[in-house]
Amino acid sequence: GEPDQKREEVSPGMISALTPVSLRRDAPERDRRKTLAEWVSNPSNPLTARVIVNRLWHHHFGRGLVATPNDFGTQGEEPTHPKLLDWLAEQLIRGGWRLKPIHRLLLTSSVYCQQGRTGARRMTADLENRLWWHRPRRRLEGEAIRDALLDVSGRLDSGMYGPGTLDESSPRRSVYLKVKRSRLVPTMMLFDWPEHLVSIGRRSNTTTAAQALAFMNSPAGRGYARSLADRLPGDPEQAVVRGWELALGRPPRSDERVATALFLDRQEQIYRLAGRTDGVQTARVDLCQALLGMNEFIYVD
Repeated sequence: GEPDQKREEVSPGMISALTPVSLRRDAPERDRRKTLAEWVSNPSNPLTARVIVNRLWHHHFGRGLVATPNDFGTQGEEPTHPKLLDWLAEQLIRGGWRLKPIHRLLLTSSVYCQQGRTGARRMTADLENRLWWHRPRRRLEGEAIRDALLDVSGRLDSGMYGPGTLDESSPRRSVYLKVKRSRLVPTMMLFDWPEHLVSIGRRSNTTTAAQALAFMNSPAGRGYARSLADRLPGDPEQAVVRGWELALGRPPRSDERVATALFLDRQEQIYRLAGRTDGVQTARVDLCQALLGMNEFIYVD
């Protein structure tokens, strides 16, 4: 309406094109909100459950069954697998709208457990992977990268609830980082933190030199590596294995063990010739920094 051209009072109501739900003219605000919530969460609502499971699919696979998660209307794309979308929505409703079972269902599915490698013949037949014949390689979001760095370095505060923070160096999970337009978190912006003024259904996913340089040269990146090195056992061989397990979730291969041993020996010699007395530990910090800078650390592959 026009604030300078007031007309008749409008009574509260729903959009008639979407729902036949009606409200009393004198309905208090709490009843209006309750009516809206009941309509949104009603199992007969054709959109809510489908939109939710599509976003969960999008989160784990990089693209939803409906590729336009913010638009299920005529301007959006049609689902590639409508029956699967309907079935997942039904599972969500039957499970009492609990999200964890859907996450578990997706992560244990044969689609997710596929290898990420591609073949020339299949690429020719389905270049965009619309039939989900392989699991797409997906980079972690900025929040997950920050949380992973805190976790492997042993700093993560996994406590729940409480006030948020504007301090990027805080050990709290990234979900508790406050969003303030005048104080955006540099690390988050570096890894495609979305614009917070509008709804973003699908984030950008860029690869830039600045991202790699942040792991290589930033004081914060070096600090994470130093904390990770402090968690390693004294025995050199056990330290290498533990470093791989903490950073990459797997033990090193035999060729990686050999290359790592040569790397540590070389770095220790460099520091020794430079007159450093902490050459062994500093070489381990270098190794940990290299592990945190690997694609395997920030990609689900």
